[in-house]
Amino acid sequence: MEEYRYYVGGEFRRGGEKIEVVNPATEEAFAYLYEADEEEVKRAVKVAKQSQTKWRKSSFKERAALLREIAKVMLDNLPILAGLETKEIGKPHKESLFVDVPLGAQCFNYYASLLEAFEEKRLKTDTGIDFVRYEPYGVCGVFLPFNVPLMIFGFSCAAALAAGNAVIIKPSEWASLSLLELARYLDKLDFPSGLINVVTGKGEKTGKFLASSSIDLISFTGSRESLKRIVSYSASFPKKIICELGGANLTLIFSDVDKRSAIDNLLASSFMKQGQMCIGTSVALIEEDIYDEVIEELVAKVKKIKIGDPFDPTVGMGAIVSKEHLKAVDRHIKEVLTKGAKLLCGGTFLNQKGYFYQPTVIELKDVIYDEFFAPVLLVKKFKATDAEKIIEKNPTGLVLQIWTQDTKRAYHLAEEACCGTVWINTFAQLSPQTPFGGMRLSGWGRNLGVEGFMEYSQPKHIGIGLFNSPVEGWFGI
Repeated sequence: MEEYRYYVGGEFRRGGEKIEVVNPATEEAFAYLYEADEEEVKRAVKVAKQSQTKWRKSSFKERAALLREIAKVMLDNLPILAGLETKEIGKPHKESLFVDVPLGAQCFNYYASLLEAFEEKRLKTDTGIDFVRYEPYGVCGVFLPFNVPLMIFGFSCAAALAAGNAVIIKPSEWASLSLLELARYLDKLDFPSGLINVVTGKGEKTGKFLASSSIDLISFTGSRESLKRIVSYSASFPKKIICELGGANLTLIFSDVDKRSAIDNLLASSFMKQGQMCIGTSVALIEEDIYDEVIEELVAKVKKIKIGDPFDPTVGMGAIVSKEHLKAVDRHIKEVLTKGAKLLCGGTFLNQKGYFYQPTVIELKDVIYDEFFAPVLLVKKFKATDAEKIIEKNPTGLVLQIWTQDTKRAYHLAEEACCGTVWINTFAQLSPQTPFGGMRLSGWGRNLGVEGFMEYSQPKHIGIGLFNSPVEGWFGI
């Protein structure tokens, strides 16, 4: 089995407990990594702080050059990085190769372009000149999810580095290899030692040590339960937290819709990555006039999804990331079914080696706002007049899809929705230029876009008095 060491201060180090890496499609252990202990995390924080004092003084041009080099390294090594993500996580290789890793690389090129065109503000007033500079926070602890580690590396670290911060990346213990492999290539680039670090291990150990350290900002992508622990760990050293927590994303399909397009997009948003994606549909609400027709066609297509070897280009769904998650999904489905829901298809393991689960569609008796993070779609009929109320009652607010030809209705619902992203007659219309993040229980802060850069920056006002100040002569003395 191949050994992967964590990356701290420009060195590949090992120590602590060994963690086996299992291919979820074959159940075979093929590599191992190490769990960074508290001393190693402290070392990462120390070298990151040292490197950041140099990096913060670098010009925007110098930062942009490094970001473009990182993007090039990711794309030059795309087949290896994408292959590792698929082998470790179980998602179809075509998703890793054509979508996930390239989008992560695009983020670095985008923020390089932003820096090359960025101008800090200079204002002339009656009393002098005011400058607004954008200062980094310092050291950012970046917690990555298991489903798209290199994509979220781009979402978060590109902006963090562009703003002048150093980063300590803590990937999921289920998805560390692509980051560690990337670190081998990044190590050949010219940047301050300790500017980019990768510490591996479990959340309750390595994650706890990082969150409770003296870092200056946490960028977290994951579950609400994990965030609660992160917040409690960080209490001893309070710091800014940017977080994206997923949510029970709704898709509303109205009766005037292009049914073929709506169903195809619903399939993609429900079952790509085995449903393990934060932007995916949790609950599809279909207007009552077309409900039976849409469900019949939807279920027929779901049953045709090919499941199996994620490296097979004809496969639509690969394996669930771990045995633990697989069992938890099955328990969750059974729990929902005991409460009056009806199983329309799926709902069981595949009788073969690997952590495979059938794509599942469940008809709800009453609307519930539930995220499985699995190949499970909840469906229910609704009345058009209830749409706004159903959206409003959702305690989460990451993504909403609206499918209708009535643009006035769609735009009204989009305006009223407390949601970070609303897609009208489309899905996954996402790019480095557009901000991404949640509202309500789906998190706070934004990645991507100019807004993402600002999240990792602190505006500083410098006023230079050239004439009389606003308070000269105030007392008339």
